[in-house]
Amino acid sequence: MTSAEQVLANEITVFNDRVRVDVLTALPAVSFAEAWGRRETMRYGGVDFPLLSRADLIATRRATGRDVDREDARLLESG
Repeated sequence: MTSAEQVLANEITVFNDRVRVDVLTALPAVSFAEAWGRRETMRYGGVDFPLLSRADLIATRRATGRDVDREDARLLESG
């Protein structure tokens, strides 16, 4: 387990227990308020989790400039 302060100290925190979860505390290309308004919800294990919309996920992947993120964006756009 970790504290909220430890999570917020990083832009991305990865939890990889049973299901990998990336917790983003900063978003390139979109503001939190914009992303929150377009969020989607996924239910797992009886718990609802807010997620970035597909469009916002693609925008943030493109904005990082990393090759691996651009490839993620391409795959998301094609699927």
